[in-house]
Amino acid sequence: MSAVESATATAAPPAGQLAARELLTRFLSGSGVEIGPGHVPFPLPFGGASVRYVDRWQPADNRSLFPELGEAAAGFVIPDVVADLDTDRLSALASESQDFVIASHVLEHLAEPLGQLADIHRVLRPGGVALILLPDRRQTFDRDRSPTPLQHLVEEHRQGVTAVADDHVEDFLRGTGDWDGAWDEAQRREVLELHRRRSVHVHTWSQDEFCEVLEHTVREMGMRWELLDAVFLGDAPGSIEFGMALRRAPGGAAPQLLAARLAAAWAALAERARAAREAGAVHEQLVARFGELSAVAEGHRLAAADARARLSRLASLPGYGLARRLYRLQRRLRRGAR
Repeated sequence: MSAVESATATAAPPAGQLAARELLTRFLSGSGVEIGPGHVPFPLPFGGASVRYVDRWQPADNRSLFPELGEAAAGFVIPDVVADLDTDRLSALASESQDFVIASHVLEHLAEPLGQLADIHRVLRPGGVALILLPDRRQTFDRDRSPTPLQHLVEEHRQGVTAVADDHVEDFLRGTGDWDGAWDEAQRREVLELHRRRSVHVHTWSQDEFCEVLEHTVREMGMRWELLDAVFLGDAPGSIEFGMALRRAPGGAAPQLLAARLAAAWAALAERARAAREAGAVHEQLVARFGELSAVAEGHRLAAADARARLSRLASLPGYGLARRLYRLQRRLRRGAR
């Protein structure tokens, strides 16, 4: 399959028309790859970027594994690079060969995410950008599962794990309520293998828990990530994800400083997003109150218009002028009597 390219002549769409996640693609240009694009490859609305796809399965295999997608399964793309990310990672790509790498809802499916992050860093040119999005476990079917501890990831990386362990698949099935304790051993093996092939959520994080993972990759693994921007829960209605644009920084700064800068940038962006959400909530309340007051004012206006119409009809009746003069005379007589 040839690379999919966003035409450079296409003007960037207005920011207000883009989802928060798509705004992160403003940092992507040149040529890069998306790993695990699934049936919804990541959009590149700003142009100037060409992307190739890295995936394990051909479209027919994916359609067979995910029959529940129905017609949406037509979106599965033919991979330009066929690779099992658990065993091959990005070994087919040369070091410092990519301007960007997109990993949208991928890392949580892998047997060993730290190794994949290291390979993403390896294939990026200095100044290249990694676009990473993940589901927040609190907003998905993982809400009843425990977060993956950093030390667990470190141990799996040390061991060089290349296959999702049974315990992980079982934890996923128990957490989603799909585990049947009555299965015999053959049934259990069949179910575990099917869900291993379907690539379940092996690991789970919230947005703040994953920041700790990134800090570790910088402080202890030699990756030189700089945080360009991030999206958080609540940035879009009904969002279940968080994401970030990370740049592979050139050499110079010490790992401890880079890690501290990353953590500080994450906290600052999270605070900015929180303040924007609160301001948006206040704005919505003001708009709602304005609507209520406008409705009351409109009611008064209609009542006044109705009163004027009724008065006009009375004025058109025979004897209205005489009755009005008699009424005024009666009022003057009463005031004079008092």
